[in-house]
Amino acid sequence: MGIEIAGRKHRRSDEVAGVQLRRSEARLHALLADADVVVAILDGDGHVTYASPGTERLLGRPVASLLGSVPLELVHPGDRERVMTAARASDEEPDASARVEIRLQHHDQSWRTVELTVMNRLTDPAIVGFVLSVRDVTEQRGLEATLFEVRGRFHATFDHSPTGAALTTLDGRVLRGNRALAQMLGMDEKALEGVSLMALAHHEDRHTAVSALRDAADGYGIGDRVEQRWVHADGRPLAVMVSSSLVRGHDSTPLYVVTHVEDTNDHQERGRLLAHQAAHDPLTGLPNRSMFLDELQVALSKPESRERVAVLFIDLDRFKVVNDSLGHPAGDRLLMTIADRLRAATRPNDMVARFEGDEFTVLCVGVADESAARAVAARLVAAIAKPVVITEGEVFVTASVGIAIANGEMETAETLLRNADAAMHRAKDEGRDRMECFASDAHDEAANHFRTANDLRRALERDELRMHYQPVVRLDTGHVTGFEALMRWEHPERGLVGPVDFIGEAEETGLIVPMGTWALETACRQLAWWHTQGADVTVSVNLAARQLAEPDLVDDFAQVLRATGIRPDTVWLELTESALMRDAERTIAALRALRTLGVHLAIDDFGTGYSSMSYLKRFPVDSLKIDRAFVDGLGRDPEDTAICTAVVTLAHALEMRVVGEGIETPEQLDALRNLGCEYGQGYLFGRPQDASMWGTRPDLHGWAPPAPA
Repeated sequence: MGIEIAGRKHRRSDEVAGVQLRRSEARLHALLADADVVVAILDGDGHVTYASPGTERLLGRPVASLLGSVPLELVHPGDRERVMTAARASDEEPDASARVEIRLQHHDQSWRTVELTVMNRLTDPAIVGFVLSVRDVTEQRGLEATLFEVRGRFHATFDHSPTGAALTTLDGRVLRGNRALAQMLGMDEKALEGVSLMALAHHEDRHTAVSALRDAADGYGIGDRVEQRWVHADGRPLAVMVSSSLVRGHDSTPLYVVTHVEDTNDHQERGRLLAHQAAHDPLTGLPNRSMFLDELQVALSKPESRERVAVLFIDLDRFKVVNDSLGHPAGDRLLMTIADRLRAATRPNDMVARFEGDEFTVLCVGVADESAARAVAARLVAAIAKPVVITEGEVFVTASVGIAIANGEMETAETLLRNADAAMHRAKDEGRDRMECFASDAHDEAANHFRTANDLRRALERDELRMHYQPVVRLDTGHVTGFEALMRWEHPERGLVGPVDFIGEAEETGLIVPMGTWALETACRQLAWWHTQGADVTVSVNLAARQLAEPDLVDDFAQVLRATGIRPDTVWLELTESALMRDAERTIAALRALRTLGVHLAIDDFGTGYSSMSYLKRFPVDSLKIDRAFVDGLGRDPEDTAICTAVVTLAHALEMRVVGEGIETPEQLDALRNLGCEYGQGYLFGRPQDASMWGTRPDLHGWAPPAPA
């Protein structure tokens, strides 16, 4: 009986102890739920047996998913050895602990910086191995890093600022002065520390200095710039501009004042220098474009001089050749010499300016008439034409000059300058090394060029370009063997425009590059379609000089061939002699790269350019096309007949094929056949037309040649 009662008492005692234990665990769990510190308990094998609720906030993982896991797997690989070292240190005795800062991986794969404390407080390792205490310090370390960076930026900006600066107490005692301030005052940086700003101010300006500092310390007038006089170490006064700013703590408590001191004497000198640099060309020292326009507008605004103002626009002829052959330093020396000559050749009141590049302008005020302006221009042209001696040797250049004279109307500086520029371009077109005076028709022509260029830009965007195809015929059989792709422009107002009216503008503006790419893609797609219909034809596409200069030309064309699937040997690329000779060496390299693709190359309009025989044999060309101007005179003009004969003979000697262009009569056809010309194209066989007009099998078209006499 006694044993039974003792047993019941023992069970009740165990139950009470269990309830108390569960209550303690619940209180501990609740206490740790909102705690900043996360607690985890590991068994002797390092597996998690308990993790406090805060673990989920720290790692973004449910507590249940961590039970039984090895937390070392969540430690950054670079920190694991440090954790093991801390565990070994805490394992030396039951109450030992070790603290280490490590990175733990969050569920979103980011890394959290934590402060880890490893404790071994329980003596039975079979039950508990370690107790881990983890505190998230990610934001704290981020703030510390940001604060460190901000401090570093402040000190770097403060110490290396070109403007004098001082960090002072609220009553003006210098805590730190930068190098610029010390140099300005003729003092050592260390000597500045502890000095009152009031003592640095001139005695007559100390009241102003005290007032400005007091306002800054009180939070008024912050950033206001105040003119003062300070005193240099050698006793001389300094004119300075002072501005002060109050720095507050996180609780808005005033801490100190940052004062900036600017030497206004140096500032004024720099201002004068910058003003001169802004208005003058750094290479020649001449007034620049901006200053020239300002002076021109001033001259036009004076009634007494309006009708006696002339602008001369000067462009050096083939200056690019000097740069390309002798280098840019030689080109710069040439420009400086030309600038000196222009100064010497103009009248005392004339203004010479370097407009840009190799272009110069001259403002002449007080010219009596056009002949007086021409006289000035003639002196300039003659002065430029004299040989220029530079380090690389003698250089000869000429100039094209455009002249525009105010007519007394309300012209602007831009209008008069534009007119002179248009006249200069006319001088270029007329052969260079000459002068031209502006005329109204030149203005109309320039306006038309401008409108055409603008419309061309929209033509690509609006899909207004069209491709027409003219057949190339085998002269001995009359069968169509291929087509030349010729670009047309479906202008919304002018209708179908031929290439002669827009290709020049496209080349001058650079639009020929995207237009040429469009032409290649369009012609190759059309050829691919014809091939799918069983047609055995080729296509010829014109290339411009600007396209040859494009570094991606070969890669882009290779991409077109791959995309369309056509054989490279069914494509002919045609270039004019002038395009080939614009930069012969670079052109040869580009043509050889194109030939590696397997395409054929032809020289278009042969006989109208200026290619030399030495270059002609180096060009990897397969065909010469006789210009229509020579074909037109066949049988009537002995010179045209002789040229055609020479071209055919030359082509055959170089193992090239020959194509006659512009064949319009049976007589021309017969003459070319008798010369041995293999191919031809012209209105006699067909005009350029849309591809749809040639059907699906254009190779079946034929032109029956007349029977031999």
